[in-house]
Order: sequence, then C-alpha cells, then structure tokens
Amino acid sequence: MIITTNKTGICLELHGREQLWSLRAKINVPKDTIQDVRFEPKFQDWRKWEVRMPGSGAPRILLAGSYWTEEGWDFLYVKKPGGYYKPPVEDVLVIETSENRYRRIIVTIEAKEANQIIKWWHKK
Repeated sequence: MIITTNKTGICLELHGREQLWSLRAKINVPKDTIQDVRFEPKFQDWRKWEVRMPGSGAPRILLAGSYWTEEGWDFLYVKKPGGYYKPPVEDVLVIETSENRYRRIIVTIEAKEANQIIKWWHKK
C-alpha cells in the first residue's frame, strides 16, 4: 500500500493482492473532511456489529475491505488480527472522516510512516 498526502487530501493506493483482498484500488479523502488521524499500537475500538461487504477475511491473517457498521462504513486493511470476532490488531493508522464514503479507515502501518501522516494532518 502506498499512502500519499498533498495540500488537499490523502490517497491510499492498494496494489496487487491488496486490491484482490479488499476489492478496492484507491481511496481518496479530502483533508477538510478528516476529523482525526491517530496511530494505535493496539487497536480494539470495534463497533457493536460489523458486516463485511465486499471484502475478505482470514482469522489471524488479514481483514480487508468495506465493513458496514451502525455508525456507517469502515474500510479495513489490517494484517495479523488477533482472532476473528472483534480481534485486537497492532500498529494501525485510524483516519476518521465526516463526509467521505468511509467514516473510518483503519490500516496496518509502521509507526514512522503514521507519524509523518499525523504531522501532515496537523498542518492546517
């Protein structure tokens, strides 16, 4: 996955198998619709219920794709989830939006790259 930022927003480009598993090629989020960006070393903030459509999942390997929740759509691309139902996942970037298709975008990422994205978002 390649994540790029510019003055107007952030773009997540998925390649190869990432596209196959998530059934998405690209997600663009305008900067002015982003409410919060944070890095979580251990993420467990799952909604009450989530329905995957479309996407893929393999316990302890991958959760990828679009998930419908009681609060709207989430996009996930997380590696090595700690189980199947509301699994703990490590080292994720969480982008919360107000007007994009996805209310939350949750992706596995290295802390260094996440910190650069957080700095970009704070430059308003």
